[in-house]
Amino acid sequence: MYTVLVAENEPWVLRGIVEMVEAAGEEYEVIGACGNGEEAWSLIQDMWPMLLITDIMMPELDGLALIKRITEHRIPLASIIISGYDSFSYAQQAITYGVAEYMLKPVEFGGLLEALNRSKEKLESVRSMNPYIVTFQNLLENSQGLSPKRAMQKQEELIRSVLRTNALNKQARWNLLHVFEQKVRRLLGDYGIRLHELPSPVPGGASEDEASILHYHKALLERWYLESPSSVKASMPAAIERSCQYITEHFREEITLSEMAELSHFSVSHFSSLFKKHTGSSLVSYVNGLRVEEAKKLLLSSAFSVAEIAGIVGFSTTPYFTRAFKTAVGVSPLEYRKRLSP
Repeated sequence: MYTVLVAENEPWVLRGIVEMVEAAGEEYEVIGACGNGEEAWSLIQDMWPMLLITDIMMPELDGLALIKRITEHRIPLASIIISGYDSFSYAQQAITYGVAEYMLKPVEFGGLLEALNRSKEKLESVRSMNPYIVTFQNLLENSQGLSPKRAMQKQEELIRSVLRTNALNKQARWNLLHVFEQKVRRLLGDYGIRLHELPSPVPGGASEDEASILHYHKALLERWYLESPSSVKASMPAAIERSCQYITEHFREEITLSEMAELSHFSVSHFSSLFKKHTGSSLVSYVNGLRVEEAKKLLLSSAFSVAEIAGIVGFSTTPYFTRAFKTAVGVSPLEYRKRLSP
């Protein structure tokens, strides 16, 4: 399964691309769609898609700038750019940033299918790295309610497995460690937690042995688990509290980061940071959490199928629902129903 994020500021074009990707086969799963580059950047760091399909011209952050940022942060991600401009300079820049395909509008199903097929080699390399990042993200969000000690143990085990795996080359391993590092640092920054003296980051540090790398990452994680607020909702600002109330009332509908930021009169990036700081999770995780809780009730109290329940609670696709449910609960929706139904 290749997970896909689509970014396009024209709503009708966005819907069309999403529908075409979903029609391309079961191996492609659209896990997110948005209308501007800043929201796409935020979603990438929360959902970690394997493929980004993005328009080149978008508000707040255009497609090329978005892909440049992805490259600079060493995020393993294949990308397809869609443009209304047959410009050599745009295509040249896209190639510089490692874009897999450069397509011209209007996008047709046959052309997109060919582009997806040509991107598979890059997608396969991303797929080998993606599970490590998703696991690390889930542990940081602690969706399974682990103790800080146990969560950190699992993260150390994950880092050790990255260092020792033969399935990835050295550069891929460094890129994963860099993503882990930057994820923790961004969280610390969102919470206003200051970093004092820490060992040199990897791989820039002089020492590249396993013990030194583990020591550095353990120091970062310790700072997070020791200093992150235990009750983040205590000082929640009114705008975020209103956002949470709105989400509670509308979680079955499509809720985008851009819309919530606009309702709160914040920029996308500022709203995203505030929301994480005061709820303890990203907007996507928060909404999915409410949807999963509602799905649990329906699984035990109704005869609706898993696919029907996915649609009722607001998930765009059944595979996405199943994955989110299993991440949060530990078992699939069907297994949950089988084990707990009277």
